[in-house]
Amino acid sequence: MAVSNYPPPPIISEFFSQPRPAPTSLAQQDKPQNNNITMKEDNTDSTTTTPPILEEVVWRDDLIRWEGGLNVDIKKKSDDGDDGDESSDDGQSFLIDPFADPDPFEMFHFDFDLPSSNDNNQQQVLDDTDNKDEVNNNNPSRSISLQIRGYKTDAEQIWQSTGLTLWRASHYLCEYQVEHPELFQNKRVLELGAGLGLNGILAWRLSCTACVHDDESRVETSSSDESTSEVCITDGDSDALVHLRDNIERNRPTTTADSTSKVSCHQLIWGKDSSQKFLQHIAHNQKYHVLLASDIIYSAVIVQPLWETVHTLLEKEGGVFIMAYARRKKVPVSIDLVLETAVEWGFGYELVKEDLEDGIWVYEFRFR
Repeated sequence: MAVSNYPPPPIISEFFSQPRPAPTSLAQQDKPQNNNITMKEDNTDSTTTTPPILEEVVWRDDLIRWEGGLNVDIKKKSDDGDDGDESSDDGQSFLIDPFADPDPFEMFHFDFDLPSSNDNNQQQVLDDTDNKDEVNNNNPSRSISLQIRGYKTDAEQIWQSTGLTLWRASHYLCEYQVEHPELFQNKRVLELGAGLGLNGILAWRLSCTACVHDDESRVETSSSDESTSEVCITDGDSDALVHLRDNIERNRPTTTADSTSKVSCHQLIWGKDSSQKFLQHIAHNQKYHVLLASDIIYSAVIVQPLWETVHTLLEKEGGVFIMAYARRKKVPVSIDLVLETAVEWGFGYELVKEDLEDGIWVYEFRFR
């Protein structure tokens, strides 16, 4: 992805300090917004002390990546004496061509094979027998299938909202999640900058699977359907949230037994003030055991707000922030800046998975 040389706005919070009407987004042009999952809480009893509703605001990540956003005000330029030509060479006029691709959407399919709880015992049997096919057939691995709908990676809509497609670090983080499903069992999990929601949805499905199928420590749900795990999937981008909610509905488990984990979707724009409001009104002052993120570093201006958010929402005792980072030549933000800022905010970090050939790293961050 190309990145503008123009400096980002100095204060992100200025873009969303005031509630605004619900957006008419790119995704809504394709299908209506799914309202089964909303960030508003119904307050049917006026005598309760339910916190005030948090309004969603219209916001897209091009406000950070491009000065003034992707689309400039052509009329204003004309009023200033410019001819308003859309082909201006000032580097700021980027208007989406609706005829570039008649079908810019893509359905991404994923199948994740999960190790069974007796894999260690099975490996011992495999070492001691010559009939490995019979052993494998008697101990089938479980799997999770996901369908994630979004835009193609070369669609012009991605210039406006990067979260409308999938990026390579998210696939790599999925591998790490499948290798460590215990991270999500009986935990409060939140994904930051989820985009289409691949990693958060996988964490949700992993938490469901862990609760129901762990043979050694089966978790029983109560008669009141109280969940042992909660997964909150968030993004700040208005257009991405439409697709994110649709993908959550698309990947709901088909059986009641696999629906033991709660899932929710909310807008979360990073920064200290907005994160504190989110913690109070959405999380009910309960911090999260696990934070997830992948492919979220695309501008230096977001690094400080990111760590303000992590510092606000992550449990200090035992909490872990897992982040997948992919190197990109045209993104002028190094992993060193991210790590240095993490240390400034009181975090230690560990490299837990890497692919040097593709330039992808997974880090775990914890309070020191």
